[in-house]
Amino acid sequence: MFSSFNFHPDFARDIYDMLTIIRGKLTLIGPKFSFGGIYSGPYYYYLFVPIFYLTKLNIDSLLIFNLLIFIAALLVYFIYASKKFDLISAILAVLVLTFIPIYLIFSRSPWNGSTYLPLLLIFLTLLYFQNFKSIGLFLLGIWGGAIITIHLVNLPILIIAFLYFLKFNHNRYRLIYLALGVLVALLPLIAFEFRHNFIMLKNTFIIGSYQSFIENKNIPYAVSGNKNFLKNIFFVGKHLSSQTGVNILIYFSLFILLWPRLKETRLKFFIMSILVLFLIYSLILRYQFGQHYLFPFSLFIVFIAIITLLNTKNKWLLVVVLLLELSSFPKTIYNTSPRKSEKYEKAVNFIIDNKIVQKNDSFNIIQYSKEYKIYVPIGHEYRFFFVKNKFLPKSEFEYNTSGILLIFSELNDLDITKLNSWEIDQFGKQYFNKRQKYKIGDIILYKIKKI
Repeated sequence: MFSSFNFHPDFARDIYDMLTIIRGKLTLIGPKFSFGGIYSGPYYYYLFVPIFYLTKLNIDSLLIFNLLIFIAALLVYFIYASKKFDLISAILAVLVLTFIPIYLIFSRSPWNGSTYLPLLLIFLTLLYFQNFKSIGLFLLGIWGGAIITIHLVNLPILIIAFLYFLKFNHNRYRLIYLALGVLVALLPLIAFEFRHNFIMLKNTFIIGSYQSFIENKNIPYAVSGNKNFLKNIFFVGKHLSSQTGVNILIYFSLFILLWPRLKETRLKFFIMSILVLFLIYSLILRYQFGQHYLFPFSLFIVFIAIITLLNTKNKWLLVVVLLLELSSFPKTIYNTSPRKSEKYEKAVNFIIDNKIVQKNDSFNIIQYSKEYKIYVPIGHEYRFFFVKNKFLPKSEFEYNTSGILLIFSELNDLDITKLNSWEIDQFGKQYFNKRQKYKIGDIILYKIKKI
């Protein structure tokens, strides 16, 4: 797990922010979403901060803790399922959940775009198995609200949960408790908006930064779906099949064939919800498509498929589903990662040991990533290790006041004079002719000094 872990720029950003929290600067927000100017809530950070602090900033400890969260969610599901169904069926159900490709892959890799998966599994488990009174609905609302603040892609599932309680709860006034719970979970973001003059709402809807989503200009690894709605149905279905490990047509066929045998009207409600959500996703994701947008929906489909089979005499089909999952087992998870954290730590240590920059220097950072084939200005992979060693680079908003610019490149033949960006313009491209070049393993470092 450690050797295959990909030190992704997003993860580097996250541990950089966690380190900032550990050093005493608390936050009301988490990572920025790709939609408009909206930020996530801080719960993802605070979930990992204690273990990161206790292990003295050991990155591997976060991988282990993330894995334990995924395992804990499976145990919660097993406890509930074994009470309602027989032991063998509960074990099979847990195995099917375990080998969902996205669940398996991201149990090994913390990321705000996936670490919510076990939390969502617990939410769905409680939603189906647990009978709720007022306080229970309130707590479930807090749990669900925290999940959607970790990532907005969970919002459709929370809406389904709200409609579920609206339809099947005899005392609909109790839904106020669910809504209040969600509101409590949103309090950090609400407080942030009040403190910063509603900057997220203004940036997103008044300035109109939400249009970057529609025009697919905001994240480099996202692609456009097919503008043709019918073709996009197949596009979305293809990715759902990949994420669940089973062709999505098989799941839909199961729902159709087993529909007449289902006695639980709430299961029929969930199946209809899946069909409606599938059409909605196919409509919305014509504009911009990141595979992680479908993660909650993929988990929801498999969860409902398992429950559906458990409520019929066709429980043996769980074995078939499990075999299909195993046939699409993601063997690439064992590949050695080219982006290990040690590489970036070694580069920073080289700079510090050779006094290329010193603690009192006003320096900033830019990097160019070979793997992602993009220019990633912030360079959190390096910033984290600088701050860990108590070297404080200027922020990403202070390139104009920085005296030194460090450009890290994973390409040997990168011509930095051809780089163009706001950050470079702020620092001053006229200084690029006077540069020092260093080779640190497979990383090329350019040091540019204004004076």
